[in-house]
Amino acid sequence: MTKVKIVIGGNFGDEGKGLLSAYFAEEMMQKEGKCLVVLSNGGAQRGHTVVRNGIRHVFRHFGSGTLSGADTWCPSPFILNPMIFMKEYRELTAQLGKTPEVRIFVHPDCRVTTPYEMLTNLILEESRGENRHGSVGVGIWETVIGGGVSYGKLCRMTRDEREAYLAGNRKERMYSRLRDCGLISIPEDWRQIAEEPGLLEGYLEDLFQMEQIVHQADTSLIKDYPGIIFENGQGLLLDRSMIRKGYGHHTTPSNTGMLNPAGILKEADLPEADIEAVYVTRSYMTRHGAGRFDTECPMEEINPEIRDLTNMPNQSQGTIRYGTLNMPSLIRRVRRDFALLEEKSGLRGSFCIAMTHLNEYAHPASGSKYIKYRSFTEHSPRSVVY
Repeated sequence: MTKVKIVIGGNFGDEGKGLLSAYFAEEMMQKEGKCLVVLSNGGAQRGHTVVRNGIRHVFRHFGSGTLSGADTWCPSPFILNPMIFMKEYRELTAQLGKTPEVRIFVHPDCRVTTPYEMLTNLILEESRGENRHGSVGVGIWETVIGGGVSYGKLCRMTRDEREAYLAGNRKERMYSRLRDCGLISIPEDWRQIAEEPGLLEGYLEDLFQMEQIVHQADTSLIKDYPGIIFENGQGLLLDRSMIRKGYGHHTTPSNTGMLNPAGILKEADLPEADIEAVYVTRSYMTRHGAGRFDTECPMEEINPEIRDLTNMPNQSQGTIRYGTLNMPSLIRRVRRDFALLEEKSGLRGSFCIAMTHLNEYAHPASGSKYIKYRSFTEHSPRSVVY
């Protein structure tokens, strides 16, 4: 029987999904010797931190089980970025002292971000000034609304065809999109970056290198593994549906909950799978950038000694925000989301909540019947999940 864990963020992201995914991957590798981590939504904007054997890495295109030897699959909803993929690959190689001994699979229908979609993202965010959306600037929204060429199609292009596609993406897509958003005159420093030949050449080289590393695979790949971990990005309060619930543009253009994993499981046809959905939350809440945050409070009200090494202040999203955790509200949205498993796939399973960062704030509900996994943060002497 295939064992399936579905790791989902309960709030605005940064809950500890990487920590839980890495824990489950290590457990499955020890028991089964083989495990597949599925990056079921989002793209390069994800940042899942794992610390293992003295290595600290923030995972984006690679699953958080990589350090335990688990393979990774990017299904069709995932958005690839060759520049960020190769940057991460080089970082991992340097940290490990060798090339990662895992296989990376990519669905041919994955959309691929261009450097000009990234630039469009950055230019628009800069132009919004105090009204920034809080984007990390890797072009996710621009890839989605622009259609985004598929990885399979890009691989079938010759080098000349790729150059022509990218040149058109800059000239016909980037500039027209900026004009449509009211930027008739593009700042000269941004124009120089966009017109720099080295940007296009560097992207093409990264794309070529990525092709040598990844393998194309569709959903049938799942049946080759006794252990599957769906490692979702972001969190339920950033789901694309939240734009209709008062969260405006400060959301993500992907399904952050059960919808994508349920669809993939239905297509994979695993009627006997042992499925557990694990919704992750810190013992408090955090949020990047602007947008609605109903329980926001000063960090000092939670713990004045909190030090978050992953979420440092930055120009795109400013300083991370803090808030208290409304446990009844969390349980309600978890129940609503979990119902999609049976509704969309016809499969049944169980769900629980995992609470992290308990060394920073001991939430009164940490002993709730819903809390199955409890963990300390990466900054503790040791990380514990039980």
